[in-house]
Amino acid sequence: MDKATVDRLIKEKFVLLPPTLQRAARYAIDNPRAIALHSMRTVAGNAGLQSSAMHRLARHLGFDGYESLRNVYREWLSRSAGPFTDRATALQQRKGRDKTDTLISEMIAADSNNLHQMSNADTLAALRTAKNRLATSGHIYTVGLRSLFPAAFYFNYACSMFMRNTTLLSGTGGISFDELRHARPGDTLVIFSYEPYARDALSAARFAHEQGLHIVAITDSVISPVAPHAEALIVVENTTPSLFPSIVPVMAIAQTLVAMLVADGGRNSLGKIRKSETQLRDLQIYVQPGKSLPSGKSHHRP
Repeated sequence: MDKATVDRLIKEKFVLLPPTLQRAARYAIDNPRAIALHSMRTVAGNAGLQSSAMHRLARHLGFDGYESLRNVYREWLSRSAGPFTDRATALQQRKGRDKTDTLISEMIAADSNNLHQMSNADTLAALRTAKNRLATSGHIYTVGLRSLFPAAFYFNYACSMFMRNTTLLSGTGGISFDELRHARPGDTLVIFSYEPYARDALSAARFAHEQGLHIVAITDSVISPVAPHAEALIVVENTTPSLFPSIVPVMAIAQTLVAMLVADGGRNSLGKIRKSETQLRDLQIYVQPGKSLPSGKSHHRP
């Protein structure tokens, strides 16, 4: 059975369903990605229902339980992402003011919803698992390629302010992920990965798993190729009318993980942050408050 068949069954059976199951059915129709990505408890909670309601809906539709229904939505989600050309075409087909005011509103609304979904129980539990693993890792390697590189760079850079055991896997100079050759069991790989999934990022995840590393994955689906390897699987919504899937949620996850690590870092972290600030000040990396930028030109006559 595919999602189109499920949608048809829901529409055919809707008027015969009791009110509670009608609410569950309406939620499934309106939020198919949520069904694919989240547990029965989380979905039911977001719909304002008891968990049993989602199970009963699945049985009414001919499934043996919620997970069987969810598998249909997972399969649909794995095939539903359109190519970039389709996204660009949809943007250009907008008319008049729809290209400006409405588009801006939809962009903001989409990311507001993406961020709101981060507060579900599954994501919170995964964040706690990730923080605990990172806090006890021998070394932390981070990878995020192409549009997700900013999230990986931010996470590694921010952590370097108070940790001395982080490495960004950037592939600079065509060396791919040679740094992982030095990794040991007990180290951790943090990977940011969205569909379409970058081949090199997946290769890094597989290699790290084979070497006995722990893996923290920030991705867009429970059926992501990195999911089977992850000890902490943080699934984020990335819906947007823009060209690429939104990177706002992964940036928020990166910032949240850093904040959690600092919050639990104690005096050791504070000492390293003070030292980093002193070094940056001594190196004159930033313009000091109240001082203007040097012009680079002499005001003296020759």
